[in-house]
Amino acid sequence: MLQINDIVTTYGAIEALRGVTLEANDGEITCLLGPNGAGKTTLMMTIAGVLHPREGSIRFNDESITNSSSSDIVKKGIALVPENRLVFPEMNVRDNLIAGAYSRLSKDKAVVHEDIDALYHRFPRLKEREKQLAGTLSGGEQQMLAVARALMSKPSLLLMDEPSLGLAPLVVEEVFQIIRELHQDGTSILLVEQNAHMALQVANRFCLLDQGQVTFSGKPGQLAENELIQRAYLGGKQAS
Repeated sequence: MLQINDIVTTYGAIEALRGVTLEANDGEITCLLGPNGAGKTTLMMTIAGVLHPREGSIRFNDESITNSSSSDIVKKGIALVPENRLVFPEMNVRDNLIAGAYSRLSKDKAVVHEDIDALYHRFPRLKEREKQLAGTLSGGEQQMLAVARALMSKPSLLLMDEPSLGLAPLVVEEVFQIIRELHQDGTSILLVEQNAHMALQVANRFCLLDQGQVTFSGKPGQLAENELIQRAYLGGKQAS
C-alpha cells in the first residue's frame, strides 16, 4: 500500500531523515516507535506532502507521490491527524468537519453533510458541541475532532501522529478504542505513538526509528516488550 524507499528529508543542512525505508500494508495498523527527535513527525509530514524529500521515493497504491502536493495526496486517499491535534480553534465543530472535506465539497456537498451526520453517530460528543468553537473543547474532544476531520476526506490510509499525547489515561483508552474501531471498519493506519504499551496492543507491525533511520521492523512479539521499549526510548543496543 505505502512503500517508502531511502527517504532523506532535510531542514537546511540538517538531515532529519537519513535513508528511511519502510512499508505500511493495506488493512494493517503499522506503528512507528522511537524517542523524541528521532524523525517520526518529519516522516509523517513528508508522507503527507507538507515536506518534500531531498532523496528517495514514496509510492502509494503503486503510484509515486514523492513530490505531490499535500492537497493531491489527500485526494489520493491519505489523511494526516497531526501532532497536538491542530484543530481550527476559531471555527466551530461543524465547520472544522466541513474543512476536512474541502477536496470533495464542490462535487459532493449533500454527501458531505451526510458524512458529518455519520461521524456524529460515531462521535456523539461532537454532535453535542456542534456549534462550539473548537478551541474551547477539551483535549480529548479536540483529538476526536481532529480524527473526524481527517476522516471527512474518506482516506484509505490514516496517518496519526501522537494521538494520545497530553491526554488523561481514561481519554487515552478512548482514543485507542477509536483506533481499533477504525481498523475494524477497514481503514489502514500508520501510527506514531509514545505510549508503546498501548500501541503494541493494536499494531500488526511496528518499526523503530532512531536518529532519522529505521533500526528494526517486525511484528509485535518478535522482540520482548521490555527489550523493545528499551530500544525505542531508552537507548538500548540497536538491532544489527
